[in-house]
Amino acid sequence: MRTDNKAMFNELSLYSTGQEQGRVSVFIDAAHVFYAASTLGIEIDYSKLVSQLVPHGQLLRAYFYTGVDPKNMKQQGFLLWMKRNGYRVITKEITPKENSDMVKPQRSVDFCVEITADMIEQATFCDTVILVTGDGRFARLLQHFVHSSTRTELVSLQSITSERLLNEADSAIDFASLKDAIAKRQITYKRSRFNAA
Repeated sequence: MRTDNKAMFNELSLYSTGQEQGRVSVFIDAAHVFYAASTLGIEIDYSKLVSQLVPHGQLLRAYFYTGVDPKNMKQQGFLLWMKRNGYRVITKEITPKENSDMVKPQRSVDFCVEITADMIEQATFCDTVILVTGDGRFARLLQHFVHSSTRTELVSLQSITSERLLNEADSAIDFASLKDAIAKRQITYKRSRFNAA
């Protein structure tokens, strides 16, 4: 991952300012969002997040991809709230993954196939697709839309975003620029469903 891509973010963000988005679907890599929130020192209000991502369009779908621990009841409650408030939640059980040093197993989950399949399918109905991740493995996915009528927007924390990903996006927003707008003011979740088809 590159950390010297601030200029690229600035250039790509110029294209997104005030631009009409039309029909929009959002695809959120939860691992990236959780890391971004931790780095920025905030707890995210997910109703506000969607409003900030789709200020000039009609939201069709908002997908949220995350690993789950079946024994974590707090996480189960959070995901239930997400589902009740309009998100399509796609989960995989987190499984231990041994690292090369055979020390403590790492917990890993991968949604490359699911995000790719869902985005290509939804693009048929969308004018804009928004991908929330910094993972360079999705560069080929965004490249798929280069010669299509579907516009691609990337939302990611600049410091951990792959330059390859930036090269393929039509526009990009640094997650840090949304910090104040999406930060939760209260700890308890309130029902505030966003409008999704």
